[in-house]
Amino acid sequence: MLKTMDGRCYLEILNSGIKNVLKYKKEINDLNVFPVPDGDTGTNMVMTLTAGYSSLKNNDYTLSDVANLFAAAAVFGARGNSGVIVSQFFKGMAESFDGAIDADCSLISKALENGCTRAYAAVANPVEGTMLTVLKDASNAVKEKLPIQSVEELIDTYLAAAEESLKNTPELLPVLKKARVVDSGASGLVRFFQGAKMFLNGEEIVDALSKENEVAVTIDYSKFNKNTVFNYGYCVSGLIQLKVETKDFDLEKFSTELSNIGESVVVSLEQDKVNFHLHTPTLAPAFVVIQSVGELLTVQVDNMTVQEVMKDNKKFLVADIDTESQFSVIAVAPNAFMQQKFLEMGADVVILGEIVPSAQDFLDAFDMVKTEEVLVFPNSANTILAAEQAAKMGGGKVVEIVNSRSVANCYVALSGLDFDADVHAAKDCATESISAVYEVGVCEATKNSVFESYHIEKGDYFAISNKTVLSLSKSFTEALVAAVKKVAAERDCYLLTLFYGDAVNSAHIEIIKEEIDALNLDVEVATVYTGETQYQAVVVFE
Repeated sequence: MLKTMDGRCYLEILNSGIKNVLKYKKEINDLNVFPVPDGDTGTNMVMTLTAGYSSLKNNDYTLSDVANLFAAAAVFGARGNSGVIVSQFFKGMAESFDGAIDADCSLISKALENGCTRAYAAVANPVEGTMLTVLKDASNAVKEKLPIQSVEELIDTYLAAAEESLKNTPELLPVLKKARVVDSGASGLVRFFQGAKMFLNGEEIVDALSKENEVAVTIDYSKFNKNTVFNYGYCVSGLIQLKVETKDFDLEKFSTELSNIGESVVVSLEQDKVNFHLHTPTLAPAFVVIQSVGELLTVQVDNMTVQEVMKDNKKFLVADIDTESQFSVIAVAPNAFMQQKFLEMGADVVILGEIVPSAQDFLDAFDMVKTEEVLVFPNSANTILAAEQAAKMGGGKVVEIVNSRSVANCYVALSGLDFDADVHAAKDCATESISAVYEVGVCEATKNSVFESYHIEKGDYFAISNKTVLSLSKSFTEALVAAVKKVAAERDCYLLTLFYGDAVNSAHIEIIKEEIDALNLDVEVATVYTGETQYQAVVVFE
């Protein structure tokens, strides 16, 4: 029976919890409300958690060390809404464990409660019936049961309450009840704590942490030799353990000293530890400044010339011409085709979003633009929180985030964007453009599902808008045209744009246009190819 949890124990709990989330990743992914191929909650949670775990190199850390290292790396590596929320949960835990060699059940309870508070604060408009509710119910159950005699009893109490709260999520969130599923993020959280319990019970999860979640980048080092000119210097980031009292540390002075020897400096003080990032032509002066205030707990050094040469990987597509605008535009695209399209439409940096971008990806994009004002188009509901998290760490840049949730949103907004305005006015302009349109997605079902009165079978086509099913058919064309007819009867519109991907060829689109023309709606019909795979088509009404 464990009376306290030390660093080694917490490390093993994290390890076992992550393994269990990985084991059930597909199940968590499949818990999406609609049977569309965008279920990635489990994937995003695993990638976020493994980003945190990758910062832990040995078993000799104190509890404070493990908690802070894990949380800091998870925050930077957070992907998707579930990843951001879970990273903030562990950040709150780390704040409570800061300075502790180990923790008794009272301190663990406080850490769980603080983690819950941090998670709620990460979401602008918290919704009950999600992971947040499960965090709250479980931490309250532990708090109410204190005093608790052992770590095992505490985890049992937390997990039992979490499992019960998970079962109740459909009662709190109507969209879950309609689809007859529980919340996917909450399910991932429960799987994590089931893994923690397995470790405490002496059970081993056989599957090792998988490398499948890491984005592999192959570097051809044969491109470099003794004659290579290394123009771009180094990107340096890490976590410093201060050697002085926090009250005696001058963060602004430290930032200025780094700025004197490099650029793109981002620093933040977390308790008695400092996160830092900078670009510098030489390493020695930077490390002199860094080690003058503390010791490096983690450090990553990347040669930016190598990164520049290897840009064929195209994670970031950057405009060749410096913007004359007061602000720069950063957008996320689902594929290389839309990367190029958004660049042509005025974006300065386009992030390839085949894998949901992390907070660090957005920070890297901020570094690539020269303006102090940045307008971000996340282009997915699942990317907005990571963009917001990056904006809070944005190194002094003024970052505005547009509530763009699709490629079509971004296309419409960029088409009418005022590039001569300041970033705040540009955001208002983009928001107005997006709010003026009505969007419908048409998709092939990836599994059998029940939603309200609709019994959707795998292979069926259905049209949805704002979590409402508009039509269902065995025919893609019939589903789309029925949705168009229904929306047009309820809304005045002058332009209808069909955004279509690889699943629909141009000849099929022409047939659909003829079907729409036959409805005599008195609207102009335009088409835009996007190369997307999630939806067969997205219809935008203006």
